[in-house]
Amino acid sequence: MFSENDKISIRQLQALLILDLFGTAVVTLPRQTVNSAGNDGWIAVLLGSAVMAVFTLVFTILGRRHTDKTIVELSQTLLSRPIGILISLALAIKIIIGAGLELRIFCEMIGQSMLFRTPIFITVLAMLFICAYVSAIGYECRARTGEILFVFVFVPFLILMILAIFTADYSNLRPIMSHNTSQITIGAWKTILSFQGLELLFLVFPYLQHPQKAKRGVLEAGIAIAFFMTLITLLTIAVFGEYSVTNKLFPVLQMMDSLQMPGSFLDRQDIFMLWFWVASIFASVSAALFFVTIIFERIQYNKNKKIPARKWIIFVMIMIFLVAVLPQNVANVYDYMEKLKLYGGTFYILILPVILLILDSIKGGKQI
Repeated sequence: MFSENDKISIRQLQALLILDLFGTAVVTLPRQTVNSAGNDGWIAVLLGSAVMAVFTLVFTILGRRHTDKTIVELSQTLLSRPIGILISLALAIKIIIGAGLELRIFCEMIGQSMLFRTPIFITVLAMLFICAYVSAIGYECRARTGEILFVFVFVPFLILMILAIFTADYSNLRPIMSHNTSQITIGAWKTILSFQGLELLFLVFPYLQHPQKAKRGVLEAGIAIAFFMTLITLLTIAVFGEYSVTNKLFPVLQMMDSLQMPGSFLDRQDIFMLWFWVASIFASVSAALFFVTIIFERIQYNKNKKIPARKWIIFVMIMIFLVAVLPQNVANVYDYMEKLKLYGGTFYILILPVILLILDSIKGGKQI
């Protein structure tokens, strides 16, 4: 970006990928899957997360074959220049809309839990400026920040998970497999589409120090995400029960607040979950700012005329801000988010990677 420190390690990629993929999914996915699969929602999450972990291999195979290319160059090579530019621009729009909607949901939650009188646009602007600063410094800066956040986020998060394991009522999970296959399949489908940061793997390989070693690292990150998302959903159902989960807007946060830590001086344990969510949204929005700027730069690349990165990042900030503040209420935001996942997620996470891999294999992609 503005500096030359744009190469990251596989470990840093894992930390960023986990933070990026959790996003709003960690807070909203349990309710969505329980709506579809009832107390078998955790099984739906397990199946959907497993499919997500497998699909990371498709992205990594393409990335390892073309370590110097992003989706911008790869789609133009395999699908023709006009179609490739169209696909790249549509991906940039999808990332912008997704980041704006996630940011709005986050700011709504912060407004309901802490900043009761602060206008939404103030919270949105504050987060945008912080994310833009980190993104502008370079990808390595964002990666190092992600590493630090990962440690400080997951330690208290794991403590709360362990506490929930010993205090949950597992009778709420019975009877197991009481819902039919179609209901569980719908829940698994919603799970797959919830991991909206997965398409960023189309853009990350030129910024890896050792891209040929990414396969194992990305798969490990996918398995870790699958495990934690399944555990969170299972514990949420065990604590509240099927019917209570469906009536709560943010059941995971409310589960955290209901936990009682022995000898704790904290009145609200959900503050740890909010901190985890702040880190996840920070990672998601900063990723959107960085990679959408990269897409625009690579599309308009010209040796003789080049638009400065600062102008692109300002433009992307404005777009994300408008997406975040324009919806009238959080219900509209969820409606837009579901449509974005259904259409954009299905194409960029499930369809396009397979098409590109098949075409690349037919055209003689370098074997790994």
